[in-house]
Amino acid sequence: MIADSKRFSAYAKAIKKAVRPGDTVLEIGCGPGVFTLVAAQAGARRVYAIESDDVINVARRLAEANGLSERIEFIQGDSRRVELPERVNVVVADIRGILPLYDHAVPSIEDARERFLAPGGILIPRRDTLKAAVVDARKDYSRLVRPWQKTTRGMDFSASLSPALNEFYSTHFRRTQLLTEAESWYTLDYTTSVPRKISRELNLRVLRNGMAHGAFVWFESELFDGIGYSSGAGGATIYGHAFFPWLQPVKVIEGQEIQIALHADLVGQDYVWRWETKIPARDRRPDICFQQSTFQGATFSPESLRRRAVDYVPVLSDEGQAERWMLGVMDGRTSLQEIAQAATERFPKIFPSSGDALRLAIELADKLSK
Repeated sequence: MIADSKRFSAYAKAIKKAVRPGDTVLEIGCGPGVFTLVAAQAGARRVYAIESDDVINVARRLAEANGLSERIEFIQGDSRRVELPERVNVVVADIRGILPLYDHAVPSIEDARERFLAPGGILIPRRDTLKAAVVDARKDYSRLVRPWQKTTRGMDFSASLSPALNEFYSTHFRRTQLLTEAESWYTLDYTTSVPRKISRELNLRVLRNGMAHGAFVWFESELFDGIGYSSGAGGATIYGHAFFPWLQPVKVIEGQEIQIALHADLVGQDYVWRWETKIPARDRRPDICFQQSTFQGATFSPESLRRRAVDYVPVLSDEGQAERWMLGVMDGRTSLQEIAQAATERFPKIFPSSGDALRLAIELADKLSK
């Protein structure tokens, strides 16, 4: 993060401009706490830093090393399940992945805005604009498809090629690889509610002849008061760029229009992506159409899908009963060692040794205890 100078510098500049002496600040997903330190150095009276991962211990050490521990409160946990003693003047979040529509990033930002931000407070980032273009990605595409096209020792792996092409991938592009003009797909305005389903069709004009392999999607961020950065080619690239491959390469010519409909639907904790491509007919050739989605790239068995149906009536397995029993005896009085020993005696088929039971008890305690 620190080495990604454009991204780090933009955030640091925005925080220093937004935070006034005496302000309270919240950073969600603080990681090693570098932006938390910037906020404290900018004069914040109190900074709340929330992080679910153990990297928060690095943040604590950095705060102490910089003499800022007294003004920072570190909280380990999911920000959506945390309570603060006060509302804050500034909320800072840099919890995107390769794209802002990633995991629980948007719901977490919205929750922080609604529960923690004081009226008239500042949200960093303010908005992200997603952009897309068609690219020549011959090297990335070749690396993606080549293993499945080979026949090794008489075995045919080509049946796995379609699922592989129904995923998007993190890679890095240069501007010279863009075959079309870039178009804005959608602007995520974090000061208001972001829809759970985002969809728009783009008409991209080909700028030069070439071989196209799919779409490249990135974002441009407005952090605060005109300060921002781009994750696109030549911009901040710590996470890389999102490459949505096509089912096959297509030769394109200058002036041609390509229609790409991009859809992102929040399902549970993450997004299902769809990209539908139409390359209009030319030279007596028919339209070329691709319909792809990350759902098609997923590997679900009929049994696992059945267990996800809303009318499914679940019954705990033997392993489930063992876990339920363990959770029931985590009463604030019984040690993990005692729980593991009792679980081994009670469920000998599940836990052949107390070590097996102890590993599960530690895992459950780490995830669910307070």
